[in-house]
Order: sequence, then structure tokens, then C-alpha cells
Amino acid sequence: MIAIDVMGGDFAPNIVLQGAAQAAREGNAVCLFGPEAESISWLNAHEPSWKTLPITFINTTEVVGMADEPVGAVRKKQDSSLVKAVASLAQGKVDAVVSAGNSGALMVAGVFVLGRQEGIERPAIAGLFPAGSGQVVGLDLGANTDCKPQNLVQFAHLGASYAKRMLGIENPRIALLSNGEEDVKGSLLTKEAFQLLKQESTLNFIGNREPRDVLSGDVDVFVCDGFTGNVFLKTAETVFAQRHRYFKQLLSELVAAGTITAQALNILEQQLEATDVVKQMGGALLVGVQKPMFICHGAAKAEDIAQAIRTAARYVKNG
Repeated sequence: MIAIDVMGGDFAPNIVLQGAAQAAREGNAVCLFGPEAESISWLNAHEPSWKTLPITFINTTEVVGMADEPVGAVRKKQDSSLVKAVASLAQGKVDAVVSAGNSGALMVAGVFVLGRQEGIERPAIAGLFPAGSGQVVGLDLGANTDCKPQNLVQFAHLGASYAKRMLGIENPRIALLSNGEEDVKGSLLTKEAFQLLKQESTLNFIGNREPRDVLSGDVDVFVCDGFTGNVFLKTAETVFAQRHRYFKQLLSELVAAGTITAQALNILEQQLEATDVVKQMGGALLVGVQKPMFICHGAAKAEDIAQAIRTAARYVKNG
């Protein structure tokens, strides 16, 4: 069962409830953490058959806002949807958490409530990007803006484990995201991390790779600090979104002109969707803590929430 932070995100609770109901219609069991009466009222109005779906509720009375200071919010708002969902995960009552809420508070809750994995100094955010004909794991996507070289080595181990579990790759190829493939390229951080990664005999480290290369299909995991990773993620999201809008408009004009058929339009749009970063990822996994938490973008749409739930369910199933 996947715990959903109903009050997390810029468009909570309606968009979160819509996404949760969509995932539940596909057979994914969800537990909604939030104001129960309000959630039921929305479901009655917009999802009349919800009682036939695998949906349960845990009532909460507080909300961790997007502007709340993370540590204080986790400590003081024990009856919030975010904290209560993570606590339920720690107690083994649910299998994973999905939230589009305050990412800093989610990080704090992950560390304080769940605890870090042995040997991990800092948890990281790992996501799946479309790459070649498959997917690539990227981390850290924003949890740690300032890192030490040994943090990147730990991220590499966490990314390798994630790739094995989600992509079924026994010996994933790991690259360090840099501004050139040469060993001497990169910042002081990447240069030092490069040398440490070369010494890790249990890792299949293939060296530095540029941004254009990590999405080629020749890499299974790419590693960087959270500042670089977050900029990479947001740039990729923007590029894919602009490309999608451009091609959708172009294809619509071609249909109107009779150049291509509506059927061909649908096929081409499906191909565009298959390489959409946001739609493929839905939510990114907080790796390095004891149990799975998936963090969505604050502005996540219903389909993004649904995709995050699918990803979380797949992760649990592959466990």
C-alpha cells in the first residue's frame, strides 16, 4: 500500500486526490493521509465509484506548508499529512510514501523518522530519465547543493542499487556528470570524486560524461552534486516541455492541412510522451534512508502523482 500526502503540493488536495484515484483505478492500493471528510467529499463529487477502489484514509489535522522551515515543521506538526505518512511508513503500516509537499521537510522526516542507511552521510534524490531506448538513473537531483567527494561515491553506490532494482541491470555503468569526458575535466569536487570512484572496485565506473551523453543510452547511472543535478533536471524538463508544445502545434497543423492522418498524429504524440521527463519520472526516490519515499515536484499535476504512485508500487514489487 502506498501512503499519499494529500495536503502536499501547490495544488493540494484536489490534484493529489485526482492522481491517487487514477492510480487506484489501475489497481494500486493507496492510503490517503489528510482531512478525511474533505477527501471523501471530493471523491463523492468527482469519483463516484471510489468505494469500489483500493482506497483507505488516515485523518490528519495539520499541514506542512511549502514555506515552512523543515526541521521545525517536522518536530511541531506531528499530526500533519506529511509527518504522519512518514511515521506510518516507519511503523511498517504502508510500503512507501508519495508526496509533492515541502521537499526539505520530507528530507528531514526521512532522516529523523526513518533513519539513514548504514554508511550513508547524506540521502540523495534519484530519478529515472528517458535515455536511448530505456532509462537512466540520475542523482543527486537536489537534496544536497554542497557535497564532498565521498558523498558522490556514496551516491554512486545508491544509484547502482536503484538501477539494479528498477531497471534490472546487474552491473550498471556509472558515470560522473562533468563538462568533458577527459579525466582532468571538471570542478575540484568532480576531479576528487573521479579519483575516488576509480578506486571503488565494486562499481562499474566508466568515467566522466557530458550532459548530452548521459541521456544517450550508454550510461545507466549518472552522479553529481545536488545543485548540478537540480539544474540538469529543470533544464531537461523545460527542453522537453518546449519541444512537446512545438511538435504538438506542428502536428496539429499538418493534420489540418491533410498532410498526415489523425491516427499518425496519435502515434507521434505517444512517441513524444515516451520521452517526457516529468511524465516518466512522476516522483523521484529519496535514496539513502531506510524505506522508500518518492518526492514529486511541488507543481505536480494529477498524472504526475499517478505516475509517482505507479513508480512507488513498482519499486515495492521489485523489492
